[in-house]
Amino acid sequence: MLDINKIEKFSNLGFGTRKFLQLYRWKNCKPNKLAKLNKQLNQSNVAIISSAGLIDKSNHNPFDHKIKLGDTSFRIIQSDVQENNLEENHRSNSFNHDGIKSNPFTVMPINHLKELEKQKFIGSTNHRHFSLMGSILNPYKLVANTIPEIIKILKIDKVDIVILIPV
Repeated sequence: MLDINKIEKFSNLGFGTRKFLQLYRWKNCKPNKLAKLNKQLNQSNVAIISSAGLIDKSNHNPFDHKIKLGDTSFRIIQSDVQENNLEENHRSNSFNHDGIKSNPFTVMPINHLKELEKQKFIGSTNHRHFSLMGSILNPYKLVANTIPEIIKILKIDKVDIVILIPV
């Protein structure tokens, strides 16, 4: 259980949110298996997975906020998406959304990957990336169904490195 005294320091959060964070049953996310990269960064294909709840408003429906334990679906964000088409659709009220709304690339830094590719620091920016909804209260479907679907696509795309961006 989380120490409420530590949560109290987050005065921008309402009492209900602080209490929820205190009582939430946090999962240990430490991987049980680690993989070693067998090639140089400048030869690697890189993709992003973000839990910011971003959608490409020209191609996607919003995440469904009515699903009680959280929407475990995902959206594929193409590398050539325009910033004005990215829309944050995160349901959590436990953080300030202003930064994401003003620049969605802060939580889906595709443009930064492209710059690293130009500098030959990485081999390539994958042509598609993934956006999930954070704030999933019961992650069973996410772990059992969604993540394996995303992994299948990453393997098809021959992605070597995935940058995980929790929001």
